[in-house]
Amino acid sequence: MASLIRVVVVDDEPAFQNALKKTLSLMPECELVGIVKDGVEAFDLCRASSPDVLLTDINMPRMDGIELITKIRETLPETKCVVLTVNQEDETIFDAFRAGALGYLLKTSTPQEVVDAIRFAHKGEAKITPKVAARLVSDFRDPRRESKSSIPVNYALSDRESEILELIAKGLRNKEIADLLGIAEKTVKNHVSNILKALQVNSRTEAAMKAVRGKMTD
Repeated sequence: MASLIRVVVVDDEPAFQNALKKTLSLMPECELVGIVKDGVEAFDLCRASSPDVLLTDINMPRMDGIELITKIRETLPETKCVVLTVNQEDETIFDAFRAGALGYLLKTSTPQEVVDAIRFAHKGEAKITPKVAARLVSDFRDPRRESKSSIPVNYALSDRESEILELIAKGLRNKEIADLLGIAEKTVKNHVSNILKALQVNSRTEAAMKAVRGKMTD
């Protein structure tokens, strides 16, 4: 049986709060600690309950999502933060990851994508909505990346490697990537090994997150 995941939800739209309640009902292992409408209420509830995952909007009254994530990561480092928002602005995305978010989804995401993001975060893994993931890895196709990037500037990922990195950021496993691209799973493993070596990381999650950090450093 899956371990219990205690979740706090922050959103100031009553209709979306109700939709999220229905979404979380798809997770038999989920315990909804509470749904609140702003960052101040969320921070107080998190301090009182120490949830496993915080699912938060960005644009909220009193305390926005970026400030909330920053405070949560400083005071409750075991609580994993996932963003669920309509905001697609590059700076907001990068600010969220700088603050310590482990996932970034848009409100157009399916219920299953939201559930997957919570489960991934609980395991300490990144889950990024496809539109955001595509934006984060597109820069790797350009070998003229700025030298300030944390990614080695003398190495540009191939189109196939960039494609696979994007799928990794979406949470796909090697077999799923192989089936989607119509290539052998062993070939995917080789590409993943090359990506990890090129980005100088030890895991798939680190690769996805380094993609974010590399883009954020300009």
